[in-house]
Amino acid sequence: MNDMNPAAAAPQRPTLLTVICILSFIMGLFSLWSGYRNAFTDAPQEALVEAKAQMEESMAQLGDQGTPMVQEMLESAITMAEKSVEKAKPIGYSEIVVALLSLFGVWSMWNLRRMGFWVYLLASIASLATPVVFLGGGIMTMLSVGIGGFISIVFIILYAVNLKHMH
Repeated sequence: MNDMNPAAAAPQRPTLLTVICILSFIMGLFSLWSGYRNAFTDAPQEALVEAKAQMEESMAQLGDQGTPMVQEMLESAITMAEKSVEKAKPIGYSEIVVALLSLFGVWSMWNLRRMGFWVYLLASIASLATPVVFLGGGIMTMLSVGIGGFISIVFIILYAVNLKHMH
């Protein structure tokens, strides 16, 4: 009689991997929703109207006292918003593809498959390249890519630490 329990032999997912996978699932679903809104609704146009009104109000409040850098950032934000609306559909389609790729990678890592890390890494790089490709290299675009890049690097490192638990 064999006393080995097949369930005991299965590798266990570490708590850290579980937590970052859940967070990544949430972020991936949010990106999927964002891509849907960009590609299939008029949400980008509505956001542009609202953003322009807020920027004009901010610039009026600053008047001549605003530093050139602040004014340049506000103008860059408006330019980025206009380009976002102009290219909303391709940006939305790209967001959907990258989100699905990312979700597949996370699902694979959830199931302790090492290949998921590489898929997630590819999706992370693509998610950072997409805004630059469609919106150019303005101040606000680069700022958003920088913030997103920092978060991506943190998650990539956390996943890399858990590679030893994946097969």
